Amino acid sequence: MLRRAMRWGAAAATAGVLLLGACAAPEFNYVKNSGQMTYFKVPHDWHAADTKTLDDALSGTNPDSVAAQQREQAWWSVLYDASAHPTAEHLVTGDETDEPVVYARVSPLTPEAQNEISLDSLRDLFLPVTDAARQQAAATATGGLPGFQLLRDQVLTPSSGLHGVRVTYEYEMDNSVLHTFDQIALVNSDSSKLYELIIRCSSRCYSDRSSELNDIATSFTVRSSS
Repeated sequence: MLRRAMRWGAAAATAGVLLLGACAAPEFNYVKNSGQMTYFKVPHDWHAADTKTLDDALSGTNPDSVAAQQREQAWWSVLYDASAHPTAEHLVTGDETDEPVVYARVSPLTPEAQNEISLDSLRDLFLPVTDAARQQAAATATGGLPGFQLLRDQVLTPSSGLHGVRVTYEYEMDNSVLHTFDQIALVNSDSSKLYELIIRCSSRCYSDRSSELNDIATSFTVRSSS
């Protein structure tokens, strides 16, 4: 009887472990837009934040204009923040950000923009990265941003006619803290559509969580038929 009880106890313990494993939260959220055939993953405990104000700023449109309404219909964007207080401002603020944030968007390009697309323009999509763009920024009233260091500059040629770049770089923000930006920018074969993913964190944070953040970046997948 004792041996039988011990066997039943071991079986029950094993079942309990399996049940706990089955009920555990998934490690990642898989973010996708099936219509745009765009996918990536983020850690399960990151939080989504509204992107409307950020999209208005990045598109350069007046939020009350007809152009902004058209942009809202044409763009797809999402932002996930590891902070307990998620906000899209963490992508663009000069404050220290020790919790990473990731932003992704798919947006059409105007005929004018299509004519100007190059690998360098994709590098400079968010902040100036190329020598020419940084020299131009330095000549403005703001004087640009100090502490620039290029950590990665990789040309990407995924399937389905896509091409673009992945650049990782540092800038010193307003509070004299280095921040790392990890950006992927792709266009389809006729340059009519832009696909972007950008991760931002303080450089200390990026170094400490480099494996996790690289997993997010490399999970960014676009399948375009044009």
